[in-house]
Amino acid sequence: MHLSPAPIMSLFKSYQYLARVRVLEAQYSPLVRESLGWANVVRGVLSGKPSVRAAKLTRGMALMVSEWSKNKVCKMLRRSPGIDATNVWRDTMTDHHHFGPLMRKLPGLSRSIVLKAPAANGEKGILLLTFEYNWARLLVGADNEQLRWITERFHIVLSSSSSPTNYAALSLALSRIPGTVFVQACNPDEYASLEGFHPRLKCLPVMPCDWIMPDLYQPKPMAERTRDIMMVAFWGPVKRHWEFFDMLTKLPADLRVTMVGQTDGIRNKDDMIRIARDLGVKQELEVYQSIPIQQVAELQCDAKVSVIMTRREGCCVAAVESLFAGSALAMRADAHIGPLAYINEQTGMLLRPGRVAKDMATLLERAPSLRPQDWASKNVSCYRSLEKLDAYFKQVDAQENRAWTGGIVLPIWRPHPTFARPEDQAMLRPVYAELHERIPAVFPVDLITESWR
Repeated sequence: MHLSPAPIMSLFKSYQYLARVRVLEAQYSPLVRESLGWANVVRGVLSGKPSVRAAKLTRGMALMVSEWSKNKVCKMLRRSPGIDATNVWRDTMTDHHHFGPLMRKLPGLSRSIVLKAPAANGEKGILLLTFEYNWARLLVGADNEQLRWITERFHIVLSSSSSPTNYAALSLALSRIPGTVFVQACNPDEYASLEGFHPRLKCLPVMPCDWIMPDLYQPKPMAERTRDIMMVAFWGPVKRHWEFFDMLTKLPADLRVTMVGQTDGIRNKDDMIRIARDLGVKQELEVYQSIPIQQVAELQCDAKVSVIMTRREGCCVAAVESLFAGSALAMRADAHIGPLAYINEQTGMLLRPGRVAKDMATLLERAPSLRPQDWASKNVSCYRSLEKLDAYFKQVDAQENRAWTGGIVLPIWRPHPTFARPEDQAMLRPVYAELHERIPAVFPVDLITESWR
């Protein structure tokens, strides 16, 4: 068969993509991670610049698998530069290839929310900051007097975006925030390591993905669903679409498959369709890019199975959204992702490496008998998380002999934190106004209405 230049070039690009992403698979090897971790440590030790040493040692520790190695590097960090070296950690964050440009372009907070107002009797409020660059915006942008004012009035909660959490950002927080630094981590498997890093770090009993409101989902009965498999993930290599496509080539061609994603700056939805076809995918593909979250929810409520192919990321809100949409959830059994803990006999199935297609076929058969929404509503909804958070801070303030009368408002992630109830937003407007008045460079005047974007 003679192929024209266009199909040949398409195949070349697709297999070039496949070769690149397969090389990236090496990063999941414990031996490779440990080796890269120590390579970073050596580079840090050899550097004469304290901020470079701090950056390399914290990066190395995050990569490492061995607890012995992580503890060793942690001791090195305590000796030099020291956890209290504010100027070093400030430079480490402002020089960061990702955080630095974001902070310089937009120094004001985004995707952050006040969960509780401080009271006149000394009862503290709660301020939650999502994404490490927002932690840095506050910790770098506020001077000593401003930060003293805010920490006297608020518990500061740092909500992480990845696992492992960024230890340089945590060190900056520890160097600037007196008392306990609260972390909403992305994976329960990391809680012990985080609290072992420093005695003032304490992990909340909830993850960022635990703030989904069940009321926003109207799941169809399984027999009425028109989509068999759905994958919500941006088009970057870390989401491992290549394995998703490989799985599809081993499943029946009449399955209805839906993909929802966003560009990674390189690939768009047309590229993903082309790659799928070139790799042998025969199913009908329905592909959406950058659609509103309400539409994503509607599609999720029409899917029998939702699949996450990532091997390592943060808490993956899309996975928990799928549960509330009534979709059976499939994830790799060896994944390091927070919601892996939520897969059980009621919610979905772990896909065994090397047997992914076979396990997916089994899950498609089992899906009608599962009850993912019921389980999620009872265990990980925003309402259940609010109860856990209120009980947690009540205990914290009791231990510090501080009053606690409750009053945490109900937040939801959609896809970033916002208020579930308009009346809560209205009640907290004076708090946001005072924050803006006190620290205008860090707290934008429109933060209360724009934080969810």
